[in-house]
Amino acid sequence: MRKIIAALAFSAVLTACGYVDKYEEGVADYEPTYCYAALGGGVECYREPIAGEDRRLVNYYGKHPSRFDAPAKPAPAQYQAPPMVNAWVKDPEPVVRVLPKGDLSDRPWLASGYQAPVAREASPAATQALLRQAHEHLSRSIQQDSQDKLNGLNGATGEDAPPFR
Repeated sequence: MRKIIAALAFSAVLTACGYVDKYEEGVADYEPTYCYAALGGGVECYREPIAGEDRRLVNYYGKHPSRFDAPAKPAPAQYQAPPMVNAWVKDPEPVVRVLPKGDLSDRPWLASGYQAPVAREASPAATQALLRQAHEHLSRSIQQDSQDKLNGLNGATGEDAPPFR
């Protein structure tokens, strides 16, 4: 029985003094760096592990973070009411608005005899005239822009440059 207890105690001592995993065995001699996932997909690295952030741990060099002692929990905050003051604040006066009358005079679309405005028929001649005018305006502005660019490239100014077509 003593041999079994001694063997268990010996294996427990070896386990306690050994490495947590093979990765720690490989990086134990490196400079301690502990990297944690940050918002937005970034990574933030620190020289000491942050207590309670084991789930955000991405990578580490040096000793495993579990080998560090967690800091003591802070004392609970003592809440108390603010001191009394001899002053008061008046709320702003409400904005005066017209109350609904309860009838349909201010909402004619709810009345039973309301007729919605009807869209007039579009005139094909007017539409064609509008499109023609827009086309002519755009053509003129494009030709003027092209002429200005050509004049700028040639170094010519004004009327001595041939028109661009």
